[in-house]
Parts: sequence; C-alpha cells; structure tokens
Amino acid sequence: MPFYKYRAVDAGGKEVTGIKEVAGPSALKKILKQQGLVVYEIEEISAPEKSPGRNIKLSLFSTKISQQELALLLYEIGLLLARGVHITQIFEILSRQTENPTLQKALLSVKSSLQEGSSVAQALKKTGIFPDFLIEMVRAGEESGALDKIFLSASEYIESQNEFRSKVVNSLIYPTIVIVIGFIAMLVIMNFVVPTITKIYSQFDRELPTSTRMVIYFSQISGYFLKVLPFIAIGLFILRKRIITKEKVDILKLKIPFFKKVHLYTQYSNWSNTLALLLSGGLTLDRSLEIANKTITNTVLRKKFDILIEKVREGKPLSQELKKEQLIPDNAIQLITIGEETGQLDEMLKLISQIYRKQTERLISIFLSYLEPVTLIILSVLIGFFVFATLLPIFNLNVR
Repeated sequence: MPFYKYRAVDAGGKEVTGIKEVAGPSALKKILKQQGLVVYEIEEISAPEKSPGRNIKLSLFSTKISQQELALLLYEIGLLLARGVHITQIFEILSRQTENPTLQKALLSVKSSLQEGSSVAQALKKTGIFPDFLIEMVRAGEESGALDKIFLSASEYIESQNEFRSKVVNSLIYPTIVIVIGFIAMLVIMNFVVPTITKIYSQFDRELPTSTRMVIYFSQISGYFLKVLPFIAIGLFILRKRIITKEKVDILKLKIPFFKKVHLYTQYSNWSNTLALLLSGGLTLDRSLEIANKTITNTVLRKKFDILIEKVREGKPLSQELKKEQLIPDNAIQLITIGEETGQLDEMLKLISQIYRKQTERLISIFLSYLEPVTLIILSVLIGFFVFATLLPIFNLNVR
C-alpha cells in the first residue's frame, strides 16, 4: 500500500503531522477522523524505508542551495543532454561532482525516481528544490523532445534574474553603509558626548546659546528613545502580524511616488520574462500565466493578474484583458498585441522584460546618484552642527 504524509489539527488547534501506510486518501481521512483530527493536507510519498532521502521536500530559500548553484546545475544538465548522455547517468555524474550534501541527496533522489520509472518532471518535483516553472517546462519538454534546450534556457533565466538582483543589492550597499555609520555617529554624539559636556556646562552660571540648548533637548529625546526602544521592538515583534501585514506593505509600495515606479517595473520585468520562458518551452498560455503570476511578489498586484487566467481560458486575447484591467503600460500592451498577431508572443515578452529591466536600472542609478551626495551632505551638516553647538559655549567662555 502507498504511504501518505498528512497535516492535521487536533481538537485543541495544535498542528499534527505524520506518515501512514493506507489504501488511499479517503481511508486516511477516515482513520484520522476517528482519532479526532481534522486533515487539511495529504501527500503521497514513497516508502521511507525503501528510499531514504527521496522525499526531501526542501525549499530553495530554506536550504544552502544558492541561485548560482541551481543555474550551474541546470546548465550542466542541458549540456550533457545535448551531447547524448543518458538522463539517469547525468544525475549520477553530477551527484559525484557536487560538494553540497543537500544537493547531492536531491540528485540521487532524482536518479532513483528515474530508475523506478518516474518522468523527469515528477522526479524533480519530489525533491522540492526545483522551482515550479522549471518542472512545468520539463514536463512540456519531455513531450516535445527538447529537454536540453529547456534546461539551458532555465539556467540562463535564473542567471539573468540573479545578476539583476545582485546588481540592485550591490548598488545599495555603499549608501546603506554611509547611512548606518552616520546614524551610529549621531547616536554616540547625542547619548555620550553631549551629556558629558552638559555636565560641565551646568557648573557655569551663564545662559547657554540657543543652538546648544537645542542640541541638549535633542540629546534628552534621543536618550528617552533608546530607553524605550527595546520595549517598542518587543511590542512590534509580538504584534507584527497584526500591525505590519504583507498586504499593507504591498499597498504602501504602490503609493510611494518614486519607489512605486521601481517596484512596478521590477514586477513587470520578472513576470514577462518568466511568461516568455514558459511559452517558449511549449506550455499553454493559461498554464504559463498560472506559474508566471507566482513571480509577482506584490499580493495586491498578483490578485489582479490572476484574473487573466480565467479570461484567457475563455478565449479572450491577453492584450485585450491587460488593457481592460490596466495592469501594464500601453506601450507594453502594444508589443503583446503585435506578438499575438504575428505568433511571436514569447519574443515580444522578452523584449518587454528587457525594456523594464533597463528602466529599473536607470531609475536606481538616478536615485543613487542623488542619494550618495545628499546623504553625505545631510550627515556632515548635522554632525557639524551638533559638534559646533556643543562646543560653542567653550568658545564664548574663552572670548570673555
């Protein structure tokens, strides 16, 4: 009998997980119901004792497998397939080469599944480390006999996405460091330097300059803030799911003027690139939309894009629905219309992705070109003012 992994909740609301060997899902539900459990997820797995490590159920983001490793792995698979190496042998070879134990187990799991008669897509899905878009593309590639091109295209896609992400992150490192160091310097001045010098000034029987009194006032506020900061942090941590929900953050991202444009362009680029890749891999438009929509990280925006799936299944053109819902700019819709009319929708979507990627890079470049000098000027002026205002009474004392 097959094995099933289940998730359920007991009468007290506590989550319960386990594995049982039963005739089918209905039989499992009946058994668990008798135990007072309410099942909400059932998954068929292989026998644990027969195939250890086969159902790893890993997540790309919770393991030590990087995007670079995944891109290289897919490239090697595609290259070996193009040279005529048998698919089972490929995973055997790659499992010996990798130094990552998690990845090695996953590759051996794929090899075992293939030897037992599973398709490549099914074998990849069982490991849990390969993204959904790749699994669907492989499933379509197995039918068309173009698996090597599928793996190579997926490798190129992941590499380009990772390169774009790295470029954005790296460009923000310098201004972030400057801001953090400046903030720490301000805290040190406000909470250590100013209070020390203030004690000296209290011995003088003279009125302090206005600027000095302002600095002392800000120092007191900063001191109170640091004292209550741990309690604020604990409160926010406890209430974070109620106060700071993902939906509220996503709504905010769509309202901030400059960042709204950057955020939207990034979403457009990822979505169109993934959709183009899936369509070129042989998937239907509706199925491609299901997977491509998952790359949209903004929940508010994704709900709007999910409407397209049913509309496309009803036979309506994608460009028409995009224009009706006003999901992307008109110039992108015009390119999609041309792609639909000429049968080159995937090529037009690639072009859209490139356009918005360049637009995103341009906006970030402009933002950073202003951020760096403005940040330095503001921090220099503030620190200079605090230092000058703090030492001003001493200068006045020497003059007299």
